[in-house]
Amino acid sequence: MRLDPYVQNNYNYEVRSLYYDSNFRHSVNEKRDGIGVRRKLRIRYYPDYSRDNREFVFIEIKKKINENVAKSRIHVKLEDALYILDSNHPIANAFYNNASTQDRNTLKEIWFLYKKYNLKPVCVVSYMRQPFLSKIEKTFRLTFDTNVMVRNYNFDLNFGDSSKYIIPRNICIMEVKFNNFIPNWAIKIIQKNNCIQYKISKFASGLERTKDYALV
Repeated sequence: MRLDPYVQNNYNYEVRSLYYDSNFRHSVNEKRDGIGVRRKLRIRYYPDYSRDNREFVFIEIKKKINENVAKSRIHVKLEDALYILDSNHPIANAFYNNASTQDRNTLKEIWFLYKKYNLKPVCVVSYMRQPFLSKIEKTFRLTFDTNVMVRNYNFDLNFGDSSKYIIPRNICIMEVKFNNFIPNWAIKIIQKNNCIQYKISKFASGLERTKDYALV
């Protein structure tokens, strides 16, 4: 495997995600109740990445369909992201008018979810990610996340500090990402090291850690 080319320091990069939920915490409750088909909205920011000296984010809908995960997202300027969530804002309308058909469809889905549940920002989850890509199977990827932290205040993504660790500092989250199958060589390595699958939601675990979920 090789290091993801988006890594600019030859080791890892930081990920910051601003998660949205309703006043009734429908997203985290759907996760708790094991609802087979669910969606959640987030804005994902990579502080180490910029283009033409401008910072960008992804506004994403992460979809869980039973055991399958998919994402629909649009790439926008950081300073425009919060405005684009509001379909009535001129910046949102300007983005829509200049967007591709695919981005327009994604934006319609974002607007629908945002309005239906009256979504509000609830937490920022941040961590350092070390990602690897297979040299052969182009859709197979391994990521290692450390320093996984959360805060439920100051939702400005430019602000990097978080207050609580979601998992202990000496623990790493390894995620195995693939489209259709895991290569046999990877299965053998996983089995040899007695790795056990464990499902964890950084979002839901983060809200629990801040005691926000306990109030629902």
